[in-house]
Amino acid sequence: MADARSQNSMKPSSEGPLRCACAVMVAVAAVAIFPEAARTADAEFSERERSHWAFQPVRRPDVPVVAAAGRVQTSVDAFVLRRLEEQGLTLAPPATRRELIRRLKLDLLGLPPTPEEIEAFESDERPDAWERLVNQYLASPRYGEAWGRMWLDLVRFAETAGFNADPDRPLAYKYRDYVIRAFNEDRPYDRFLSEQVAGDELYPDSEDALAATGYLRMWPDESNASNILLARQDALNDLTANLGSVVLGLSLGCAQCHDHKFDPLLQTDFYSLQAFFAGIVLEDSVPLGTPEELAAYHARREAWLAETADLRRELHEIESTALAKAAEEKRKKFPPVVLEAIDTHPVERTAFQRQLAFWSERQIDEKLDPKDVLKQMSDAQRQRRDELRKELAELEQRQPGPPRRASVMATVEMQSEPPPTHLLAGGSYEWPIDELQPAFVSILSRESALAAKIEPPRPGTSGRRSALARRLSDPAHPLVARVIVNRLWQGHFGRGLVSNANDLGTQTPPPSHPELLDWLASEFVGVAQPSTLNSQPSAWSLKRLHRAIVLSAVYRQSGQRPSSILDPPSTPATPSIAEPAATPDPENHLLSHFPRRRLSAERIRDSLLAVSGELSQKMYGPGVKPELPPDFSARHAWKPTPDERERNRRSVYIFAKRNLPYPLLEAFDFPDMHEACAQRAETTIAPQALMLLNSELILDAARSLAERVDREAEASTAAALVLRAWQLTFGREPADDELAAAAEFLNQQESLASAQPLVAPEPAERAPADSNDPRRAALVDLCHVLLNANEFLFVE
Repeated sequence: MADARSQNSMKPSSEGPLRCACAVMVAVAAVAIFPEAARTADAEFSERERSHWAFQPVRRPDVPVVAAAGRVQTSVDAFVLRRLEEQGLTLAPPATRRELIRRLKLDLLGLPPTPEEIEAFESDERPDAWERLVNQYLASPRYGEAWGRMWLDLVRFAETAGFNADPDRPLAYKYRDYVIRAFNEDRPYDRFLSEQVAGDELYPDSEDALAATGYLRMWPDESNASNILLARQDALNDLTANLGSVVLGLSLGCAQCHDHKFDPLLQTDFYSLQAFFAGIVLEDSVPLGTPEELAAYHARREAWLAETADLRRELHEIESTALAKAAEEKRKKFPPVVLEAIDTHPVERTAFQRQLAFWSERQIDEKLDPKDVLKQMSDAQRQRRDELRKELAELEQRQPGPPRRASVMATVEMQSEPPPTHLLAGGSYEWPIDELQPAFVSILSRESALAAKIEPPRPGTSGRRSALARRLSDPAHPLVARVIVNRLWQGHFGRGLVSNANDLGTQTPPPSHPELLDWLASEFVGVAQPSTLNSQPSAWSLKRLHRAIVLSAVYRQSGQRPSSILDPPSTPATPSIAEPAATPDPENHLLSHFPRRRLSAERIRDSLLAVSGELSQKMYGPGVKPELPPDFSARHAWKPTPDERERNRRSVYIFAKRNLPYPLLEAFDFPDMHEACAQRAETTIAPQALMLLNSELILDAARSLAERVDREAEASTAAALVLRAWQLTFGREPADDELAAAAEFLNQQESLASAQPLVAPEPAERAPADSNDPRRAALVDLCHVLLNANEFLFVE
């Protein structure tokens, strides 16, 4: 049949001497062009490479004895104090209770404490008041919204695909909701990783676990990619590199084209790790049930498919032929292997063909008018098509359904063998060399056999990803626990014990407190003593790790800097060329005081909404779209969510559009959603000040805060208004000079507003309450000033 499909589907046979000869020629040419790629399989590691600290087993150190034993609240303090005492330093004095509760709530929950919370904590005389507060905040659903964001930064979460078209991913929000729930439930980290890597294989009856596999397809995706094979390879490369940096803390992406230039990471490591994911298939609707239920369902379904095979094939032949004719021009850019995938009935496609169809079919189907397809059929074909459809519709009433079905952005496998993974010369999919089997990173594998032991956990899966999940959740793994412990430490102090949280390799300085890192890692995987953290042992518990950190005196110290590392001389000394540093530990690497930090972008917006009384506590669901600044780019602008309460939900629920980060968040260093963010930048740039001064969001927050202050103040005097404004914004009462200055400011602004008419914005129905009220306008101005203050935007 000389139709559009046959003309474009000619390809060499998959067997025979021609294919073998071509494969040999490609391999020989690849080795000649990229000779370094041929050496990786036989590489041996030097003792220096093997001795790198991060590749050594985690060993629980003894807790040191320190001179300042009275400051030790947890074992964390002993490790930090020993380093400080070696430099003649100690911890800063304890922070005040007001400082502590503000620090803790903004840290754990991402929100400022209310005046009532501060007063209750300051008056709580129970010896375990701090521990009670910590437990209260860790039990709050707001915790998952704040700390789940850390994980979303790492996995480059977005609700769009990126690149030029940046199309929506309608179900991506369910992965975000899964992460928040997992953090709130304190899901063990080993289970958390296993669900994301192999949730469909290990927990097929859990909708949460299937939503978790959305991680495996979170890559940026060019929806109209013309080179489908390259798009597939780029996606797998992105996934492999992301898992390497996020879970293992290794820059494996640097071994995509050749052996790593600095670390003992081989190019074969990169593609052997990639082989675990070679068979993944992307689905948005997945059968849900126990392994036994799913096995029975698949057996019934196979019987039904066999019964209807002839009808389905005949119908597919008619429709696919017409589709190929209608889309002849669009199909010309695809090679035969892609066209074969498109033309194969979806039920009969292999995993590799489903992957190719994912990138190619949408480029045809979404731009094709069904009427044009029908025009390619003869009258007899259209009549036969209608007959077949009617017959199949009757038979489909008897088609067996799954036990349950989950509508999630999931990753699954098929019963077919996963496609092969090759070592790619120069990282090019066009230059495959040796086929590789799934294997773990070789420098971490002391045994002679590096390949993973694959045991499918249930029928219909390869078992590859469940084998990887078992390896990653092994308490003896030297990297996994160290990496996540370092991330949580960084989240609390702004700097990790290892400075680059995504790279524990040789190009990153060694840990500032190596024994503390290993002590925390050993505690984390479940070898802790119950008395150490004042809680029962719980393996892989993130909340327990939080407690270990925030209950420490290191966390509870003030931000007061040490003045000198040496005793001052009794007599003036002769100046020398090399004067000692005026401030010891100037970068605070030794944690001689608590670091002062600017709030993250989300914490700034959420705090604005919280103190103004406008924050919605609603959880979960599709991303919301706040109003954008006037005259924003028409190309990227979105239609705002109609309901204002919905728009005022927490920032973690703002629609995550890769090509359009919400402007306020972007100004305050929201990360690029195309790659893993190890640590957010903390810049100080002019657009931030302009945004805080001129943004309608800030002005609306100032107006709402003014209304709240006016409503809650004990009196209408300037002093009473200033007092309540300070309490709501800063969590404290103003000092005498602040009170006097703020009261004078109110009076001056009211006089100015009275002396000149206030112009209401257009349209008139949006005019704020202060438009014709000089007193309210003055209070709005004061609230606007307070919301721009460093004391509101920073925490220490």
